[in-house]
Amino acid sequence: MKKKITFLLAISMALLTITPAIGASAADNVKGNLFNENMIESINTIYPSLNEVDYYNASNTSSDSLEEKKCISKTLLIGRFDTSDAAGPKFAWSNTTIKANFVGTGISVNLKSSGDNWFNVIVDGVVQKPINVTSTTLCPIVLVSGLEKGKHTIELVKRTEASVGEAQFLGFQVSDGELLNPQKPSSKRILFIGDSITCGYGNEGTNPNESFTTKNENASFSYGALTAKLLGADPMTICWSGKGVLRNYGGSTTDVMPELYNQVLPSNKNLIWNPKKWVPQVVIVNLCTNDYSVGIPDKTTFTAAYSKFIDNIRSEYPKADIYCAIGPMLSGENLYSARDYISGIVTLKESSRDKKVHFIEFPQQDSSNGLGEDWHPSVKTHELMANQLAEKIKTDLGWKDYNRN
Repeated sequence: MKKKITFLLAISMALLTITPAIGASAADNVKGNLFNENMIESINTIYPSLNEVDYYNASNTSSDSLEEKKCISKTLLIGRFDTSDAAGPKFAWSNTTIKANFVGTGISVNLKSSGDNWFNVIVDGVVQKPINVTSTTLCPIVLVSGLEKGKHTIELVKRTEASVGEAQFLGFQVSDGELLNPQKPSSKRILFIGDSITCGYGNEGTNPNESFTTKNENASFSYGALTAKLLGADPMTICWSGKGVLRNYGGSTTDVMPELYNQVLPSNKNLIWNPKKWVPQVVIVNLCTNDYSVGIPDKTTFTAAYSKFIDNIRSEYPKADIYCAIGPMLSGENLYSARDYISGIVTLKESSRDKKVHFIEFPQQDSSNGLGEDWHPSVKTHELMANQLAEKIKTDLGWKDYNRN
């Protein structure tokens, strides 16, 4: 009985907190191409404690740790998080974002990292100097100080990809103030699935002959994140350098992207993402460059694997517009083949009455726009890709620029 009462009290407190963040007006704004279930599921995004971790249960908890859990609950989490650890949510995928509103003169963060991870810090919409967090980084980490006391916003964005390592968010600490209720999530959602291009591999590098460095990978300046910004959408980015649909860079067929795609943390194959928790209206699949790294793949085998992956995505998101993309690193016979294979798959889907599968080709990168590490697209090329993709989505779905409703 005591356990039941504690649980009911925790839920009641959590629901009281939700009211100002999700209000009736937010649900009323869901219309047109937007799914009604989005605002319902957004409760899970802002308050994962309701379903997985009870951050408000004060039993057997010190006052300090309880305060940290309340701080974590006052954040907007965008991306895939493992919330099974009461200390704080864990995450790994590129462009995973933590947002909060606060009043005060500065803010710090407590983070754990298993690798050489980099994060963008955005205060009041302005990008600050990025922070580097490794397994030996001391916390708390000051994100910004010396602000005029008042209301501010903070965004913490994972620049580096999942292969670099996982991170765990242990809460913000505000100087001379406190966290406020979090902003509501966007009613627009885009899921990006890809390889190094989608990760923003080497996009801040300036020498194509230089190999990968973590400091020059910036997922928040990749075409996916930039597209989402142009459209006022929340992105979820599932990408891993070197991965393909049928085979990876170098020809390996182990852990191709369709096998990694549904994992919350890529290091844990038993922790599977529930697609009902976050329902996108748009899915971008930008894969195949690595399938061509050892030559043109067999058409029948490749198209079967690619088509199966699209069918899997369709089964999870029956109402979504799915875009099958190629470019901008392929050229010559590889490009002609990829265009033929993937546009053909789209045509077959359309002929089977799935009119919401589309083909999009990003032009080959132009060296005059710069080249990143290992000949990957520069930030400028990513911007051009984002403009092209955003225009296509606006045309197909009727979305507008910078409109979050």
